[in-house]
Amino acid sequence: MKYILDSDFLFGLYVIHDPHHKETTSSLRKIQKNKDKLIILNLVIQETATVLSRKDSQKTGLIFLEEILKMPVEIMSLDEEDKKLAWEIFKKQTKKGTSFIDCANLAIAKKYKFDGILSFDEFYAGIKVK
Repeated sequence: MKYILDSDFLFGLYVIHDPHHKETTSSLRKIQKNKDKLIILNLVIQETATVLSRKDSQKTGLIFLEEILKMPVEIMSLDEEDKKLAWEIFKKQTKKGTSFIDCANLAIAKKYKFDGILSFDEFYAGIKVK
């Protein structure tokens, strides 16, 4: 199975007092045991480091940046076609505060037929990826 990682899942993984911490660590163990494939957009790495620094500490953001490069994840960058797909999804949104990065995750997940997006974000609720 293939999953794309979102910032809020990673935040839960790195911040012990986050309400999703236990669930993220448990999910990650299960994914590693099953040898499922994890993909992360370079944009999500940047967003996660920023959010960790802002909401927890700069140290946590730096630890994340060091560790993500050692994790068994594929880091993916958007090409021009991917950007267009993400913008098309973004333009269809009507809710204030829509994240382009969430739209990019969704575009990549659909394009490559991923099995899911690891996230607690309501943006993805009810969206079938495959």
